[in-house]
Amino acid sequence: MRLVRLGYACNNACSFCAQGSLAERQTPRPSVDELLAGIAAGDRVCFVGGEPTLQPDLPDLIRAAIARGAAATVVQTNARRLAYPAYARSLRDAGLWGIDASLAGATAPMHEIHTRIEGSFSQTLTGIANAARLGISVGITVVVTRSNYRHLPDIVRLAHRLRAQQLHLQGVRAVGR
Repeated sequence: MRLVRLGYACNNACSFCAQGSLAERQTPRPSVDELLAGIAAGDRVCFVGGEPTLQPDLPDLIRAAIARGAAATVVQTNARRLAYPAYARSLRDAGLWGIDASLAGATAPMHEIHTRIEGSFSQTLTGIANAARLGISVGITVVVTRSNYRHLPDIVRLAHRLRAQQLHLQGVRAVGR
């Protein structure tokens, strides 16, 4: 899997963010050619951030990766922008194959104690549902914390209801926040 890093900006403020204060750095983003250099026919390409959906040219980047031969494109996301059907369709129409959505709990209070953004749970669930409805493959990643580990069975049931094809459990890393 070839990772394409699109910057540190994010619309969540997760307590476990591995990037920590990097989001505060304003660095110029490389050109499209620099970002996508080295993509070869058959590669799987994953757009990562921060939050890649905050990049206004994400649909164009997906199309450009496919034009360079990418066999599949994935966006690692909190899925909040995919709550807007037109935006989710624009990614699908650009050729997006899948998302890997971050989910921190099976309820709004559990999820939002981690993201620190009121309303993020509803947006994330709606975004995941929109992606699945559009035929975009859905994976869900759960960062396992002291606060949510007792709720993992509920999170697994929720992921199943959301039609996730994959569920990844990730331990907290001692970096960032």
